[in-house]
Amino acid sequence: MDKVLVTVGRKPNTKGWGLENIGARMDGSGTFIRTDRQCRTSVPGVYAIGDVSGDPMLAHKASAEGEMVAEIIAGHKREFDKVAIPEIVFTEPEIVSVGLTPEEARERGEEIIVGKFPLAANGRALSLEAEKTGGFIRVTARESDHVILGVQAVGSHIAELHSEFVLALEMGALLEDVAGTVHAHPTMSEAFHESVLKTLGHAIHIS
Repeated sequence: MDKVLVTVGRKPNTKGWGLENIGARMDGSGTFIRTDRQCRTSVPGVYAIGDVSGDPMLAHKASAEGEMVAEIIAGHKREFDKVAIPEIVFTEPEIVSVGLTPEEARERGEEIIVGKFPLAANGRALSLEAEKTGGFIRVTARESDHVILGVQAVGSHIAELHSEFVLALEMGALLEDVAGTVHAHPTMSEAFHESVLKTLGHAIHIS
């Protein structure tokens, strides 16, 4: 049976509660409150976090901003400088995107290499029947220095791997860093290892 997914989207709650009275500057679209890398608005002493301060409008991004602002108010030196904020769709199969897609990387002028590994070639995915969703992990890296720029993944249970993807980007990992890291067998994390090996041209379980 064919199915249609309808999504209504979301918008920041910036109307109807007096924001216009404090004089905070909005961004160019007039949709979000303009903030700097410390979540400060144009009004001294007023910070904005979460959906009102811009994309991505995700709970974990808002929480991280809130923690940072609390530390700034307490006198610590902090800036919100995240390389990658994970975006996850909790459907079946799950969809994860961290960092740049190949198309986004090319639009930024990057020369890239891409590796894609199917979950059907992963033992743990087979035992969980996760491969039945046609899932995969795809890695995008800069061709010149092999810095990982983005990871996208689709499949059952794949959201649980997002932390490894985010950590790789935040740490500025090279393909060789992940390729040289031992991943336990049998686990789905091996699929990430294999996608990196594929990007380097020598995956083990696929040609």
